[in-house]
Amino acid sequence: MTPSQPSPLRESRHKGPPLLMLALIYVAFMVLGATQLGRAYRVPHDTAKEAIAYVTNFGWSLRFGTFCELSSAVLLGLFVAVTVSRLRFLGVRAAGELIALCGGVGATTMLMLSALCGWSVTRPGIASADGAVSLLEALGFAGGGPGFVVPLGLFVAGVSISAGLHKLIPRWLMWLGVLIAVACELASLTLVFWNAAYFIPLGRFLSVVWMIGVAATLPTKIGGDRQQA
Repeated sequence: MTPSQPSPLRESRHKGPPLLMLALIYVAFMVLGATQLGRAYRVPHDTAKEAIAYVTNFGWSLRFGTFCELSSAVLLGLFVAVTVSRLRFLGVRAAGELIALCGGVGATTMLMLSALCGWSVTRPGIASADGAVSLLEALGFAGGGPGFVVPLGLFVAGVSISAGLHKLIPRWLMWLGVLIAVACELASLTLVFWNAAYFIPLGRFLSVVWMIGVAATLPTKIGGDRQQA
């Protein structure tokens, strides 16, 4: 009898929704929301009378814009979960992976808070309350501005360094992620110096490019030889 040959190890594929699809839907909701909310926020509404007229005229834009913002937060949360799950599937066991998870959860939570604050402006009786609209919008900016971008930077840094050092993404994408993460963390200076708010859109929109790059390059499967190792 001839000795039995060892069966070849099969290729294993990560089970989860495609990252690229999640990233593109996230971008679509983000752009739609920013377009609707940007149209409304350009109109002054400092007095109670102006606030009532503002909500009356732009109620639909505010509701639809905050719906899109909340939806983008859900898509971001899914992107974070799938990305961290895929890193673990690919064998990444490092602090960066946990930092990415914590940062992603924080960014998703703050973006949801921002959307809910913006939506609350349209509720009956809010516009007529003195200063209520301005207060809710300030909270919405805090959540969707530095409150969102700073933990987003932790997510970007955690994924970039963990995946880059394990050679799961291109080197240039890793360094792009590091630079974006630095910009995101510098946005925290907005709480001290208002001019630092320029880092908010820088980190927010460049992170979209990074997300698409990660979605397109992060492996979805491992070969049998790697499983054996």
